[in-house]
Amino acid sequence: MTLREQLDQFYHQYNIPAEGGVNDKTFVVPLPLFSLTLPNFPWRKRMLYVHDLEHILNEQDTTWKGEIFIASWEISTGFLKNFPILIFPLWTMGWGLWVHPCTVLQAFRKGHTDRGIARLAIEKEFLLDYDLAQLRELTLNKRSGRLSLFFYLKLSGWSFISQLVFFSPIIALIGFLSIFLKFLA
Repeated sequence: MTLREQLDQFYHQYNIPAEGGVNDKTFVVPLPLFSLTLPNFPWRKRMLYVHDLEHILNEQDTTWKGEIFIASWEISTGFLKNFPILIFPLWTMGWGLWVHPCTVLQAFRKGHTDRGIARLAIEKEFLLDYDLAQLRELTLNKRSGRLSLFFYLKLSGWSFISQLVFFSPIIALIGFLSIFLKFLA
């Protein structure tokens, strides 16, 4: 089965619109207390199929735990070259450190020994003709699974950054309120 067929099956299984909703003007992020509707940015549309393939590659569902796994895995594989979309995985990893820390560690460790799909530099049309076994072979970095000091430094650094991104709305609100209160005084 080609990756194109696997994506179609994935979208059907999780009630996701065709092509992952790439043609929609907005997308919804279901947060614990409310849902957030955001514009479907062009840079998100370009990378959406990669993110969905990562779910298939890593056998992760679309629950928050699955999203946290994929976000942490993406960051560990070197997804940082994909700014501004990097904000979403960083926020998700930041949230994951609070609700599923073991998942973050497991995904980050796996990502440390994998090569991310976004880094393969294969055109979408060609990549979707591959099968899952070929994709697994391409993403396997063959780097030692031994956890070195570098791994722990990388995990610590990205964990810190993810917390800054996760708490950035609160930090911004506090900053705004302090400026506003000084203005009133």
